[in-house]
Amino acid sequence: MRLPFFLSGEDLVFVMTDKCNSNCIMCPVSQASRKNGSNFSQEEWDYTFSHLPDSVRHITITGGEPFLENVRLFYLMDFINEKYPYTNVLILTNGRALSIKKIFEEMKKRSSSKYRIAIPVHASNSKLHDEITQVDGSFNQTISALKNLKNTDVEVEIRIILHKVNINNIHNLCVMLSQLNVRITQVIFVAMEMHGYAARNREALWIDYRYVYNAINSGVLFLIKNGINVCLYNFPLCSIPKGMWHIAKQSISPEKIRFDDVCEFCSVKKACSGLFASTFALKLFKPQPITGDDSYD
Repeated sequence: MRLPFFLSGEDLVFVMTDKCNSNCIMCPVSQASRKNGSNFSQEEWDYTFSHLPDSVRHITITGGEPFLENVRLFYLMDFINEKYPYTNVLILTNGRALSIKKIFEEMKKRSSSKYRIAIPVHASNSKLHDEITQVDGSFNQTISALKNLKNTDVEVEIRIILHKVNINNIHNLCVMLSQLNVRITQVIFVAMEMHGYAARNREALWIDYRYVYNAINSGVLFLIKNGINVCLYNFPLCSIPKGMWHIAKQSISPEKIRFDDVCEFCSVKKACSGLFASTFALKLFKPQPITGDDSYD
């Protein structure tokens, strides 16, 4: 029986569905899974609810797009609020459903400050954003959702997935976000996982991590100067300046991490994200070990 949850250490992860209502060109999941992927049966959910641990450190709700299963999602939120009243919850969503009043209001009455909703914004304008999602109107729906969330207690996280198509728009995107008059807890810049649809489109998408950081540096600094917390996900430390190591997080799931042989000579390997297994297999990035004066103080 395939179940809609798994445990990663003390973290509990719920997968609502494989399906998604966007078709992002850099998605690490295959196009077929997003379009035709399965949902979970009532039997599978019943089994899940009866076999969960009594306590967990953190909960993540993801998909596909979890709000495609909004009725079951709201039931899950009710369950979490009762069983895990003090556990923080992260919902990963493209946000589009939260532009719909009925769905937003149902989410709002179940949410609190223990919830964080993470939404990707791909560009500063609808033309480029919708080109990336391959869905007309997705930008306007996402921005509407962000404005709706201003009227809740939830934390709002913006995720920016970085690739060749949007890299020259990142500074403008950061300026737009700072002027949007919404409440943003954190902005995370995400280096791609070259798997699934992303790997299929790699000729149009891939750029070296070092070039990626150089291109986004002005946007990163702009957000920091405007009081917005910033993190970097999936960047090897040798691909970013030492002065930015403190905002780089070990963000790759342990089973997906790979290190090159030369990384054995790196003095900061234990603090590094490493590479996605898929990126490593495609030989898209050659790490440069950090030694001596370049290492952590």
